Amino acid sequence: MSNLDMTQKLLMAFVTLIIGIVLIAPLATQGNLATDKLVISDEVVSVATAKLTGITSLNVSIDLGPIANVPTSWKTEDCPLTSITVSNASGTALTVTTDYTLSTTTGVLNILNTTATVAAFTGSNDSLIDYTYCGDDYVNLSWGRTAISTTMGFFGLALFLTSLALFYSVWKDSGLA
Repeated sequence: MSNLDMTQKLLMAFVTLIIGIVLIAPLATQGNLATDKLVISDEVVSVATAKLTGITSLNVSIDLGPIANVPTSWKTEDCPLTSITVSNASGTALTVTTDYTLSTTTGVLNILNTTATVAAFTGSNDSLIDYTYCGDDYVNLSWGRTAISTTMGFFGLALFLTSLALFYSVWKDSGLA
């Protein structure tokens, strides 16, 4: 085999390997955006409108309004809010259904009038909410998320094996095998 053919194969092997290295990271990042839920930490919601004069109590079951990433359209059924925790500004966690309720489909937070909530919000008007939600590009079918995740691995493997086959062909044609 001529040196020109081996040079072309060697060049093709390096180009394939470089393309694989350059493309695998952004493709995997895009795949992760479609398969991972997004996490919000410490979203601030003010309870100032719920406080009564003298900060001795809160209005009973006052609606503080929806949080920033309210599920809409298909997400209300297929991907409601998850991993929800509510705390006051100093990080004292409140108890779900005892101190607050949060609708996983509408995002409406209700702070309830309890001893814990009155104590928690004395001196601060902020409530911190942590939750997980689905982005607009989220794939809600588990088999779809699996297919996207494995496709990136197979793409990388295919490019690596193509490069390896071309390197082996050059090695074999040069008489080293």
